[in-house]
Amino acid sequence: MDEWRVRLREVVAGWGLSPEEQAGVVDELDLHLEQELTEMRSRIGEAAARERIMTQIADPALRAASVRPRHRPTASVQLSRARAPGWSGLVRDFVYGWRALAASPGTTAMAMIALALGIGLTTVMFSILYGTLLRGLPFDEGDRIAMVMEANTSRGEPELSLSMHDFVAYRDAQRSFETFGAYSPGVSINISGDERPERVEAARITAAGLGVTRVRPSLGRAFSAGDEAPGGELVVVLSHSLWRDRYESEPSVIGRVVRVNGQPATVVGVMPKGFGFPNSTQLWLPLQLNPSSAPWGSGTFVNGVGRLRPGVTYAQASAELAGISRRIESEHRPSNEGVRAVVQPFIRAFLPTQVYAVLYTMFGAVALVFFVACTNVANLLLARAARRTKEVAIRAALGASRIAIARQFLVEALVLSIAAAGLGALVAQMGIRAFRAAIVDLPFPFWADIRLHPQIFVFIALAGLLASLVSGLLPAITAARSDITEVMKDQSFGSSSLRSGKLSRGLVVFELALSSALLVVAALTTKSIMNLRSMEPGFSSRDVMTGRVTLSIRDNEPRAAFFARLEQEIAQLPGATATSLSTGLPGLGWSEVRVAVGGRTYARAHDHPLVGHLAVTPGFFKTFDIAVSRGRPITAADRAGAPPVAVVNQRFVAEHFPAADPIGQRIKLNPGDTLSTWVTIVGVIPTLFAFSPGLTQWPAEVITAFGQEGGAHSTATIAIRAPGDPAQVAQSLRTLVASFDRDLPVYSLTSMSEALTRAMSASRVFGGLFVVFGIVALTLASIGLYAVMAFSVSGREREMGIRMALGAATTDVMRLVFKDAAVQLAIGVSLGLLLGIAGAQLGRAALFGVEPTDPATIAVVLATLAATSFAACIVPALRATKSDPVRSLRAE
Repeated sequence: MDEWRVRLREVVAGWGLSPEEQAGVVDELDLHLEQELTEMRSRIGEAAARERIMTQIADPALRAASVRPRHRPTASVQLSRARAPGWSGLVRDFVYGWRALAASPGTTAMAMIALALGIGLTTVMFSILYGTLLRGLPFDEGDRIAMVMEANTSRGEPELSLSMHDFVAYRDAQRSFETFGAYSPGVSINISGDERPERVEAARITAAGLGVTRVRPSLGRAFSAGDEAPGGELVVVLSHSLWRDRYESEPSVIGRVVRVNGQPATVVGVMPKGFGFPNSTQLWLPLQLNPSSAPWGSGTFVNGVGRLRPGVTYAQASAELAGISRRIESEHRPSNEGVRAVVQPFIRAFLPTQVYAVLYTMFGAVALVFFVACTNVANLLLARAARRTKEVAIRAALGASRIAIARQFLVEALVLSIAAAGLGALVAQMGIRAFRAAIVDLPFPFWADIRLHPQIFVFIALAGLLASLVSGLLPAITAARSDITEVMKDQSFGSSSLRSGKLSRGLVVFELALSSALLVVAALTTKSIMNLRSMEPGFSSRDVMTGRVTLSIRDNEPRAAFFARLEQEIAQLPGATATSLSTGLPGLGWSEVRVAVGGRTYARAHDHPLVGHLAVTPGFFKTFDIAVSRGRPITAADRAGAPPVAVVNQRFVAEHFPAADPIGQRIKLNPGDTLSTWVTIVGVIPTLFAFSPGLTQWPAEVITAFGQEGGAHSTATIAIRAPGDPAQVAQSLRTLVASFDRDLPVYSLTSMSEALTRAMSASRVFGGLFVVFGIVALTLASIGLYAVMAFSVSGREREMGIRMALGAATTDVMRLVFKDAAVQLAIGVSLGLLLGIAGAQLGRAALFGVEPTDPATIAVVLATLAATSFAACIVPALRATKSDPVRSLRAE
């Protein structure tokens, strides 16, 4: 040791320092070399370690260095120094960075896991976003395929289908599209023949509409213009899945005659695997339009679809079609006043705005998790940089520039991020598999392809690069800006550690704020899911089997007669204790309609309130065990020709008759419809749960008599309460309906309980993602708080020892540590609660049975944060109480 001091004094004497400064520098270098000897001794032995230490002291670069620069190098000199190492220097930085990270495996592993979780979860959400929205249609230049609809902003109608007359006018006058066609949205049909009948998703589409995809059938042909002629021979094109499952992939299916809605149709083509344009379609029929058969603005309504010509933008196409719509308005003002054409990319127009809002909100939430992870790693690296201040000072003393020092820290962060990105890709793959398994029953569009596309790997690489910058930039700047002379003289890491400590505390506050916000949303979402699971919907779903039938009969009288007979026959099924027909299921099938209340006036059509509506047969109330609290239910006497009646729920009464008896009051559904009639309220039921995007979850509801609708409905939902084997009930129902019409399928056969579960599965899946995000963010924040407190305690070890030497009790030292953490926790959590409540307010519609400011939920969040913070601080606090007072006094 004496030999070291002699050699060091000789070297430092040439640096031009004062005697006091020389002594301080020698002491620090001596301490550093002693620590380095200890580390090398176990690896290469005592003699070799001492020889390497002496070689470092004898290095001419150390003798020529000075910690007090005589002058500031010019910009050109600094730049040349920064560039001098070149690729070889960068490689050395990478090698050194890897070794430096390997030297502290605990910190490195903690940082790598944090970044891997952040990158992995962000990649999962980006994969969902990319596969659903950003990737586009899987066709040649799919981004050039547009949907054409109309809007009437003066009436508050942003999305309107085109009348067949408007479509033909646009098609004949436009020049922006190389191909322009149309399809009828929301079509499903009955297909039958030699096999049992079934209901499939279908699309009536023009030849040009199918042609915009530039996809040719794998068998046979697509539609031709001749197939669109009204009254012509009916032909169909099958999807690959329907051809495979129903016709066992037989090539001879081309030319086969099948029955579509009871009419014969010839199969002319089979589309390739995976093709489902425009919406997971299984069968295509030619769209046969006859504008001359109906007045302008009536008849068939369609969505326009076209492929833009090369060089034409969406804005130019919109401008052209808007001009055409103004001309149509001038010629047909009664039907087209205020109507304008809207041209949008197909996916953007096809998916509801709520889908975009949910997916981008989820991506924003997971981005917060990513930044929490980056902040966590920045904190760990900042603490690590503070422990390496002496190393940085010696490197600077040996001539390393500030740019070189900063680059070294950035390279270390980059090495860490590269490893974390690889691990994050594995996390993403597992997350995507779990997500795909969770959404197997959800209706995703045909183009949605959620997997690790090549573009996703580019995203992972960019995320890793961003993580290295976010997590490594602050430690790099902090290390590069360190005052070398002060660091050399700072025996106890006082000044330097103070600056990095403030930065670390600030990062922890930021981390806690983001984590608290996510935790608030996650807690509210969790409570919403729990409320959904434990909810009492107001009706019974046990032992109820449901199914649907859709008639292709166009006339109302035959339809009414068919449903009347079906109502009678299903009541005779073996084991059935109650049966009903309705337009939908309670909780799921409510339609959204406007209502007018007798005696009240409405200035505009949109002033009429919205309500949920079902038309039901008398057995509905017994089948679902719904009690009538006032008045009477719908009975067999409420048939066609009798005075029309309605039953309303308590919510409707509270909104419209808070101080009056609702029995005997009159209301009108769809008051804008000329065929709508006034109905009399005869009963009141409790408010029932309704899972509908357009309504609140407990809406005002109106139930009318199915038999008084005059055959207006072509579809009926069947409900049968029958304890026992649901499969047996389903088979009996199929046999019964087949005895009426062999071409008529019973579809959507499922128990009522399963139907409710499926309807709410999307909320559970995306709510579960929020919960995962919140838990990960909380874990990362806890790790960050632990790291900062551990670093703070290690930096104040001598101070703690002196306090204990002066009489401080163990509890006093622990209180000091917890007080420091409590300040950070209070600031971060306060900001996070405000941010989380604000975010929950924006997503209020997704919450069920819980308010964004729910006190119980916030109390749980606070308790969780307090518990995790206590766990993060207890180990550093206990370590602080073990500081050696004698050693601290000797050091001073």
